[in-house]
Amino acid sequence: MDTELTRRNFMKATGATAGVAVAAGWSPLSYAQNEKVRVALIGTGSQNRLHIQDGLAGAESIQITAMADCLRFNLGNGWFATKNEPRLKDHLYIDYRAMLEKEADNIDAVIIATPYKTHYKIVMDCLAAGKFVFCEKTMAHTYEACRDIVTKCHETGLFVQVGHQRRYNPEYNFAATQMLQKGRLGRVSFIEAQWHRNDAWRRPFPKKMDGSPYELSPAEKQWIPDFEKHWNWRIYEEYSSGLLSELATHHLEIINFLLGTMPSRVWGTGGIDYWRDGRTVYDNLTVTYEYEMSRRTRGFGTIDAKIAEQDIRAINKPYTVRVTWSGLTQSAKKGASMLLIGDDATFELRERWSLDKPGCVVFPEPIKVWLDPKTMEPTTDQKIIEWIKSTGQSQTYSRWEDQPPIPFEDEMDPSWFDITPDVRQFQAFAKHIKEGGKPRTNEMVGLMASVCDIAGHEAVTTKQTVEIDPAVYTFDFETPDPFEYERIEV
Repeated sequence: MDTELTRRNFMKATGATAGVAVAAGWSPLSYAQNEKVRVALIGTGSQNRLHIQDGLAGAESIQITAMADCLRFNLGNGWFATKNEPRLKDHLYIDYRAMLEKEADNIDAVIIATPYKTHYKIVMDCLAAGKFVFCEKTMAHTYEACRDIVTKCHETGLFVQVGHQRRYNPEYNFAATQMLQKGRLGRVSFIEAQWHRNDAWRRPFPKKMDGSPYELSPAEKQWIPDFEKHWNWRIYEEYSSGLLSELATHHLEIINFLLGTMPSRVWGTGGIDYWRDGRTVYDNLTVTYEYEMSRRTRGFGTIDAKIAEQDIRAINKPYTVRVTWSGLTQSAKKGASMLLIGDDATFELRERWSLDKPGCVVFPEPIKVWLDPKTMEPTTDQKIIEWIKSTGQSQTYSRWEDQPPIPFEDEMDPSWFDITPDVRQFQAFAKHIKEGGKPRTNEMVGLMASVCDIAGHEAVTTKQTVEIDPAVYTFDFETPDPFEYERIEV
């Protein structure tokens, strides 16, 4: 390592930023084979602590070299999550900007897990510092901010990977393979999704070791003018769009990915009807998105006529897929899942929260069974079936039989479940930093999910239909593929 001209000491020797070097054609393959990608964490609340213990712990080619959080309480817990790693003790910061400056030669990339509406400035500062970025979803809260990030990535040759980890979940990639390659769903005509929970999203304030209230220091107060809103940021408009930005984008991003397109419009409704505790984001909402499908759209499905009155040319013209999503914070009955409803089968997509419960499931459509009029036993004799149809007695001499559901895991190699999606996404993060290319959940994926959130939020708050202009996600330069998936064969 000391005698090799690695990417890092090249940068140090020339004084070049990562962005300038990549733009000039410097190859990221300059990383030594066993060299680790050095990352700094910005925000060490619950999400980045989860990454420390799961995804980053399993990504052997990543090393945490610094941390920043404007709340000392979180910063201490972040360090504790690393088991008080001694080499990090002198690399903990309240001001992430100071960290970027002082640790410039000690970090290659940053992992951002801060409140949603703080993402944009932090992401742009990190890209300007020449660092690759992993940013938790949702990426940014205005159309202009999203476009700025995509443009900055183009200008620097860097990338932003967004934490839509379902793209690295083998079951979701299996769903894409089965839907898009195998046609297992038939034509998807409707998608129903929801995330229902019985949770106020309000957290008790932290306390000192002696049980007394935690008090902000002068340094923390510079960053945290209102401790209540900072601590419970998900329920305040200053920091979040609530259910849409924190939960819905998990599902909407996957729907964009499977259909291979963006929605054209959205309308919805919601309100603060239950908790009424001073929050400024809705505690319940329902939105409907419309996706226009044509033969140029990856998720377009052709169908055969099922009744004589159907015109084969007419039924395979462009059509619309409608998606409903609802969010609740006062009932967990339906939980979190998506139903992709096709004319041949339905996929229920959900997380594998534990190994003893299935994750995603295929529900084949019921099969019509014809009955012999003499014996009332099932028959496949076409002469008998045609006679039944001709007499108009189909309801008497037929029945629908349900088919058993099939968990995805029953058809997948068990090895796909050896590591978690969180580990997979950080393995990909390191791989693309070292070897080049763009991650599956790149900045365009982040933009498209954000656009769904921004338009949906406008529709819900105005209670009007909002048209989504394709110009928002169209650029005059080449952008990374937002619809890539890993093909998983049975």
